[in-house]
Amino acid sequence: MTRVLFETLADERHVRLFAWSSLHSEDVGTSSQGLSELVDAIEAGIRLVLPDTDRPDRDRIEAAVLLALSATYGFALGKRSWLTGLGRDPADPAHDAAFRAALSSAIATYLAEGSAPR
Repeated sequence: MTRVLFETLADERHVRLFAWSSLHSEDVGTSSQGLSELVDAIEAGIRLVLPDTDRPDRDRIEAAVLLALSATYGFALGKRSWLTGLGRDPADPAHDAAFRAALSSAIATYLAEGSAPR
């Protein structure tokens, strides 16, 4: 999931366009079914691979999706200044891979905590 987020959403051009359109949209109060459909698909996939006792509930899946979206957009917006502030080269693609791995691990842990104890 985070690979798709990074390849699509973390592109700086996409992030700037998304931020601009969010601030200037006449339809700010409307909702999109796309995110709900994404959660539906994730939930269906989880149902296929995990037994009932190990499945996170829908609220936890929705929170994980929001976490992934927020973290991906945040990293795309701030990575240049933040990595520079840490004394790192923001152009080094290893930082994207490391952040994606850390985010994936955090989301997997969060989702696992939502299942029944083993």
